[in-house]
Amino acid sequence: MAPDTDYVRSLAIGPGDTIWAGTGSLNPRLFTFPAKQPSQRTEIQLPNPMENGFVSSIKILGNRVVVSASNVQAVLLLDPVTRKWAGSSDRVWTYRRASMEVQTNERTYTMTEGFLYATDTMSWTDTRLGPIGTESPLALYSTAKSVIVVSEVPTGLRLEFFNLASGSVDKVHTFALTDGEFTIQSLMGHSDGKVYVGGFMGHGLAAIDPDTGARWRSPDGEDLVNQVEGMIEFDATRSYIGSYGSADIISVDSRKKNKPDGYERLSRLGYTYHQSRPFGWAVNSRNVFFGTVPDYGRSGGVLGMIDPETNKIAWVLDGGGVGFVEAHSIIGLAADDRYVYGTSSVRNGYGIPDTEGPANIFKLEIATKKKVWETAPVVSSGALYAPKLIAGWLVVADIEGINIIDPTNGKLAARHRLTDAHNADRRAGWALADIAKVGDGSKIVHSAERTITVVDFRVGTKATIGDPNGRYKFGSRLTATPSGRVFGQTDNTVLVELDIFSGPDTALTTRKPGD
Repeated sequence: MAPDTDYVRSLAIGPGDTIWAGTGSLNPRLFTFPAKQPSQRTEIQLPNPMENGFVSSIKILGNRVVVSASNVQAVLLLDPVTRKWAGSSDRVWTYRRASMEVQTNERTYTMTEGFLYATDTMSWTDTRLGPIGTESPLALYSTAKSVIVVSEVPTGLRLEFFNLASGSVDKVHTFALTDGEFTIQSLMGHSDGKVYVGGFMGHGLAAIDPDTGARWRSPDGEDLVNQVEGMIEFDATRSYIGSYGSADIISVDSRKKNKPDGYERLSRLGYTYHQSRPFGWAVNSRNVFFGTVPDYGRSGGVLGMIDPETNKIAWVLDGGGVGFVEAHSIIGLAADDRYVYGTSSVRNGYGIPDTEGPANIFKLEIATKKKVWETAPVVSSGALYAPKLIAGWLVVADIEGINIIDPTNGKLAARHRLTDAHNADRRAGWALADIAKVGDGSKIVHSAERTITVVDFRVGTKATIGDPNGRYKFGSRLTATPSGRVFGQTDNTVLVELDIFSGPDTALTTRKPGD
C-alpha cells in the first residue's frame, strides 16, 4: 500500500466494488481504491494519527465505514462518499463483532457486556434487546426473526437463538468438536513432575505427566493466558507466565491452578511500556526476572523483576524508552542472588527492520539496578539465547553451538560448534536456540537448526540425538525438570523426552574466540 506499511490487517468491500484496507504497524491508516484500479489509491489518516499500531477491523454498515484501531476504545465512523470522519460509537462492541455487513437501510447487531444490541445503520441509534448467555461471541448472524450468537464451550460450540419478537433466547444448540493440535510454543519442567506446555496461538496452559500420560489443562473460566512465550517456576506454590499480545505477566498459584482465581495478571506491559512478548525468564532464591520483545513497529525491550513475596512487579527498566539494551530485544536471562545476566536480539517488534550489529550480553547488579558491563562477544550473531550460569561461567547459545563467557567482564572465553549452521546465514530470532541445564550443569542439552546435542563438560564430550537429516524434525524449545529429565519437541506438536545418557560420544571441539 505504501513504503511504510508492513501489514494489511483488515479488508472490506463496499458498493461499486470499492476496496477498503486497514494497515500497520507504522502509521496505521486506511486506503481505498476501485477493485479494478488498485493503483488509484486514496489514503485516509485516522482522526488522531498514531506512530504505530493497526487498523484492526473495517466493516461496511449502512451509510458508514466502521473502523476499529489499536488503543482506540470507540468505534470510528467514516463517510464513504466524502471520505471524512463522521463521529464515533462510544459503546464498545465486544470483540468488534457485528452481525453482518449491511449496505441498505437495515439493522446490525452487536454485543456489549453480555447484552445484545440492535443498531440502525442510517441514524446510528442503539436499542438494547436483552441478555445473551456469553460475553465472548465468536460470530453473530441475523435473520428476519432471530439473531444467532456463536460462542465457545469446553466441548466445542454453542449457538444461541435470540428471538427478536420475544426479546429473549428461545433455543440453544451445542456442537462437539474434535480436539486439534497446537504447535508447541514454550515448555516448563516443574517440581511436581509434570511438563507444562504453551501453544502457538493457543489459549490457556496445558501439562502432561510423562510417566502416566495423564493430561491437564487450565480451567475453562481462566481467560488471562494466551500464547505463552515463556514461563518459570519460582517454587512449588507459584509460577510465572509471559503471555503474547500485550506482554501480560501472569502469576499462577499452583495450589489453585484448577480455579480461575488461581491466575492473576500482574501487568500488561504492552500498555505501559509498548511491549509484546515476554521471552526471557530467570529466577534466584528471592526474585523472578523477565525480559521482553517490544510491540509491533517498535524497538527496545525491557527488563523487570517480580517480588514473589508480595506477588508484585518490583521494577521495570526500559532505558528511558529506548530499551534496556538500546534498540535490542531482551530474549534470555540468568540470575544469581547478586546479579542478573541477559542476552539480546537485534530483531525488533514486527514491522521495522532489525537493528544493525551483533547481539549484546549484559550484567546488572540487582541491588543498585546498574549495569556492570554490556558487551557484544559474538560478532557473527545477531541473537544470543538461553544463558545459563555453570561452574563460574556464563554459557550462551546461538544457532552454531555454545559460547563460554567470562561473567566478570563479559568477554568470550571459548566456543563449541554443535551444528552445521552459520550465524551469518540466518536472520536473528527470538527463540531459535535453547539450552537445558541438567542438574549442576556439568551436562547440558543444546537445540538449534533441528539438531539436538548433549554436552558433558566433565569428560569433554558431545553426543547428537537429532540432526537435520534425521527421522524427527526437532524444534528449538527445551526444558529440564528438577530431577534431571530433559524434554523437547518434534514435528511442531509432539512432546518428547530426550535420552541424555546413551551416546555415542565424540570429543567436544573448542574454537578460539575469533574462529
